[in-house]
Amino acid sequence: MKVILLESIKKLGSKGDIVEVSDGQAKNFLIPKKMAEEATSKNINVLNQRNKSIERKEDQLLDNAKITEKKINDIDVFIKAKENNGKLFGSITNSKISSELNKHGIKVDKKNIEIKTQITSLGKYEIRIKLYKNFYINKQIEVIKESNWHLTLIYCNLKTNELTAKEK
Repeated sequence: MKVILLESIKKLGSKGDIVEVSDGQAKNFLIPKKMAEEATSKNINVLNQRNKSIERKEDQLLDNAKITEKKINDIDVFIKAKENNGKLFGSITNSKISSELNKHGIKVDKKNIEIKTQITSLGKYEIRIKLYKNFYINKQIEVIKESNWHLTLIYCNLKTNELTAKEK
């Protein structure tokens, strides 16, 4: 008898497979325990429709992942942190990186961010972000000093203005 497996079973097959089993195994074990259903033409059509639906969803999720990849590649990620002589108070975690990406309109779950080395000092670091099942992206982030960050920008602007004034 041909049956459609509703769950993965050792030595028979995985979920959704159509397999040939003995009548006794199908009627006495697989079907009563809702592990399989008889492979009628109606059930096979339902299975095919379900597989097509799953395939369309998979394609849509992969397209969304590619769009997210482009967004991530288009931005520079700077994380501001308090420090003392180059060492951070605490460390930069997945959730901090995730919240920084959320500020740019990119939603990434903190569980999908892999930090290769622990971030405990200022500088540039490489992270890996899982966007879909086997679809990963590597991104460089930079940890910068929180307290003097705005002062540095103001100083650079003042210095640029002073130089242009002196040159004139």
